[in-house]
Amino acid sequence: MNNVPVPQQRRPLLALLSILLLVLAACGGGEGDDTGADDGADASGEVLELSFSVERGSEEVTGVDAVPDMMNIFANNLEEDLGDGVQIDRFFDRGDEFAQMELIRVGEVDVVPIGSDIVQLDEKFQIFDMPFLLPDRATAVAALDGAVGEQLKASLVETAGVRPLAFGEIGIRHITNNVRPIEQPEDLRGLTIRTPDSETRVLYFETLGAAPTPMSLDEVYLALDQGVLDGQENPLGNINGQSFYEVQDYLSLTGHVYTPVVLSINEERWQSLSAEHQEALQRAADAAAEESRAHGERNDEELLDVFQDHMEINEADTDAFREAAEPVWEEIASRVGEEFVQEVLDSIE
Repeated sequence: MNNVPVPQQRRPLLALLSILLLVLAACGGGEGDDTGADDGADASGEVLELSFSVERGSEEVTGVDAVPDMMNIFANNLEEDLGDGVQIDRFFDRGDEFAQMELIRVGEVDVVPIGSDIVQLDEKFQIFDMPFLLPDRATAVAALDGAVGEQLKASLVETAGVRPLAFGEIGIRHITNNVRPIEQPEDLRGLTIRTPDSETRVLYFETLGAAPTPMSLDEVYLALDQGVLDGQENPLGNINGQSFYEVQDYLSLTGHVYTPVVLSINEERWQSLSAEHQEALQRAADAAAEESRAHGERNDEELLDVFQDHMEINEADTDAFREAAEPVWEEIASRVGEEFVQEVLDSIE
């Protein structure tokens, strides 16, 4: 083929076009290289597919029910962080807390919140059934955010294959009933009180002379309304969220235990994630747990004013309740280990 010389006057134009093509190619290549970072996918470009389940609620953050709110905030945070790099399936009303624990244990869903019933997976969490061990929110948070919380996380991974991402809050528990104000331990004698299905929580109320009755939370309102139960024990937020104030006459501020909610992920699923996705999940979980604690604090400040129009409210003699609970301390210490109990006590002094 003959080489045809390019006319002199066209050479600057061709040079300009060549430079333009190089610039456009570089811009296009840059966009392709950055796709994973911009859309929230990890370094490999993999989109995070995640599922969570809660025993009640909806996808709306209501400001009323702390547990589904925490999970929705967790998911919203993750979606905001990762954008198109995450797809989250949210499931509600797929069974009580026992069902949720089974779903995560077998890997049917990735993430669930677990409250009082977590003792069924790991006895070490019975430490939260020790009456008055954690007398206020600040003390509980200090323990959970320190070495005690790290021990509990490691223990749950080992015993159940479930990893706590963060400790949110269900709250400080009090007693409601339809018979009389509870001021002294003996005021509980003969009362049928709903509790979670925890042997050590049941033991506490048995020790005080009550008739503790484990029952799923979603069954309690009707049981109270029909007189099957005399009362129940829960944080103010749950008393409000479940509308127990509509069917109870007395609220006694016993503050006998603090209950966290454990935002948990299946351990095998966690280990399958990239470091980038693990970090994103941890950020979202920490922020959601922090908001759930703030929610509990707001409840404690605001709900007594709401409840006083529905129930008679009284303070309880916490010193008398603490003294009556000594046998329960001894039993729980024998289960979780006296050394661990001492570590908890040392951490909050």
